[in-house]
Amino acid sequence: MKHTNAFGITLAVLTLALVQTGCDRKSETKATPEVIIYSSIDEPDLTPLLKKFEAKTGVKVRAVTDTEATKTAVLVQRLEAEKANPQADVYWGNEIFHTINLSEQGFFDPYRPTTAEDVPARWRGTNDLYTCIGVRARVIAFSTRPEFKDLVSSLHHLQDMGNPALKDKIGFCHPGFGTASGHFAAMYVLWGEPKYVEFMKALRANNLKLLGGNSAVADEIIAGTLAAGPTDNDDVSDGKEQKQPIDGIIPDQGADEPGTLLIPGSVALMHGARHPEEAKQLIDFLASASTEKELIDAQYLGYSVRSPIPVKAMNVNYAECAHQMRRAIELALNILQDRK
Repeated sequence: MKHTNAFGITLAVLTLALVQTGCDRKSETKATPEVIIYSSIDEPDLTPLLKKFEAKTGVKVRAVTDTEATKTAVLVQRLEAEKANPQADVYWGNEIFHTINLSEQGFFDPYRPTTAEDVPARWRGTNDLYTCIGVRARVIAFSTRPEFKDLVSSLHHLQDMGNPALKDKIGFCHPGFGTASGHFAAMYVLWGEPKYVEFMKALRANNLKLLGGNSAVADEIIAGTLAAGPTDNDDVSDGKEQKQPIDGIIPDQGADEPGTLLIPGSVALMHGARHPEEAKQLIDFLASASTEKELIDAQYLGYSVRSPIPVKAMNVNYAECAHQMRRAIELALNILQDRK
């Protein structure tokens, strides 16, 4: 009887353990798949897309974003701090320059989105380490208030920002953040250091106001505290849509002029991603023609990477700009902030 009872108890314990293990496995199977994205895309444009992806795939997305005042820079610092133990699965940047540097430092794994076979090689990273999503253009935003009409009528070139008539009336996003970082680097590469330094000194003489983000430049123009300043096409589009006193021009479009800087967004698969299959699904979704069109229709993006772009672009090598970005920023701040 004792043997039978012991056997019965043992069998019951084993049965309970198997049932429990089965339940655990069943609950694991039912666990919602997820993917973690680090992104500097503006929240009003980012969130609806991620919700659409969740509804389409059943994959939950956790997004880590930044603030307007520290666009891209803080996310890049976070990625660098986490390199030995990556937390992100996908990186979606609002520009290409930091993405190039990260790709060269081993942060990404090769992946060509299945939805982006029609994206030209120009807009792909070496070995498919990233894929570009749409293009924004740098523009000169200006006030349409009557009191500024004569002052801004002469704005046609980026270098017009050095016109002494604009003293105390121009702003620029801080060069350490967002698309401004690449813009300063592109000026440095395009013009060479002597001409770049000359322009920085002209901006300082004009009491250039450095602001915490491109949208802050647009906000001050709308408020009437500034007459003009370089920003991205979407910042002007947002203001115009809200019927604010702001407009913009694409500078340097003449036959003998260098063109404006085009800035593509970029998406990449993180090296060591914890959810690689879900990450690839999300990248496929973001790099698709339909997502790009949605962002163009929303006036976040200006142009598609899939077709010719109808504006004259600066003829600069993005990789060279990425490599020179730190030098360009340091030099600009030394002059603009009168550092010794």
